[in-house]
Amino acid sequence: MPTWTSPSQLVALAAFYAQAQAHPERLSDAVFLENVKNAHWPTNCWNYVEASFAIIAPACLLRPHLTPVLIAFPIDAMIAGGLEDGGQVISIGLACATRSAPYVAVSEDGKRWLTQVWPGLGEMAEAVFRSRLQAALADED
Repeated sequence: MPTWTSPSQLVALAAFYAQAQAHPERLSDAVFLENVKNAHWPTNCWNYVEASFAIIAPACLLRPHLTPVLIAFPIDAMIAGGLEDGGQVISIGLACATRSAPYVAVSEDGKRWLTQVWPGLGEMAEAVFRSRLQAALADED
C-alpha cells in the first residue's frame, strides 16, 4: 500500500488503506468512498488528475467493484480541464503511473493497477467519461 509522507491527508489515507487491507470487513463501501474522497484537495485540473489517480489506484485494487465510482474523480477533473475525447482517458492514467516527476507519487500497488488493470477498462472509462461529460454539460444549461 502507499507510503506517503506528505501531505497529511495522504498520510492518513495510507493508514486507512492499510486498515482496509487488513480488515476489509470492518469498513463499509460508504466509509471507504468517503475516506478516498476526503483525501483529494483543490489544485489545478491536471495536477488534480495526477493526484487523483495516485489516490484512487490503491482503492480500485482493494475494492474493484467501486472502480466506476472512483474513476469519476480524475475523469471529472479531465473534463474540467477541457478534455473532450473519452478515448484519451486510459492513456492519461497510464501517463500518471510513469511520470518521472509526478505531482503525487503513485505507490507500487497503484502503478501495478494503472499499468496492468487500467488499460483493460477502456469501455468502462469511456462510459464514465460520457456520463460525467453529459452531467457537466447539463450543469452549464
